[in-house]
Amino acid sequence: MKQVLCAGIVVLDRIYALDTLPQGEAKYTASAYRESGGGIAGTAAVAVARLGGEGLYLGAMGNDAAGDWLQAELRQLGVGLEALQIIEGGRTPNACALVAPDGARCLIVDRGTIAPQIPPHLPQADALLVDHRFPDLSAALLKAANVPSVLDAEGGEPATLRALAALADYPVFSSHGLRACSGEDDPHLALAAIDAPKARAVAVTRGAEGSFWRIDGTIHHIPAPRIEARDTTGCGDVFHGALALALAEGEPVRAAARFATAAAALKARNGGGWRGMPTREEVEALRAGGW
Repeated sequence: MKQVLCAGIVVLDRIYALDTLPQGEAKYTASAYRESGGGIAGTAAVAVARLGGEGLYLGAMGNDAAGDWLQAELRQLGVGLEALQIIEGGRTPNACALVAPDGARCLIVDRGTIAPQIPPHLPQADALLVDHRFPDLSAALLKAANVPSVLDAEGGEPATLRALAALADYPVFSSHGLRACSGEDDPHLALAAIDAPKARAVAVTRGAEGSFWRIDGTIHHIPAPRIEARDTTGCGDVFHGALALALAEGEPVRAAARFATAAAALKARNGGGWRGMPTREEVEALRAGGW
């Protein structure tokens, strides 16, 4: 069982299902409501555990009701919390997600009042995943890592993303993050514009289009399978967690990308927050079937 250290943010999500996303000032009635864990690093750690690896979470929570709920949920889902930091009097991040029947969503985030400290020693793992939320922590971990390192470059300040991308083995951008850093919409031009001297590959995820990868100066497209999306919340986080696990297991980068694509697609089909994570068997069956 390979270990993936996932460092960054974890969030308590409050999710409302709506017939349509809001289009202005009005009152809307939800058809369903649930609570789930969220956040880039937290969700990636759960995905790793569900896919047969050992997800280790490094980050912080407040000693509040949201933090207590998230700790219990992470433990129940098999995530290691040895590197968790509890901040006295801190407010744990939380979010409100509005989800339409086709899986489209609107996300409102309260980032809380906590920030994890840089640990004196990097916990042992077979791969590292960091997000952009706490850049000083992410930079320190990337510099210290001697295992494959994945950066989830979803958002944040462009200068920060560019600096972190220069430290990662596998910087993987969202479309928004890559556009902000490169000034380009076309994935070929945008990926070519990223300066990542340490990177073994640079990528961008584009939802139903799949992902594009710059490997040894050549752009490769990994298409996504056709699925009926139920809820796309957290799918990018699942992609990054699954990618890190596959790299930890020694998969070549394109095979690892295909594994991550299958995991993210199945998560979109399943919905259900952390409880809707696909199993390893489901991912391998989809990958073996081709698309």
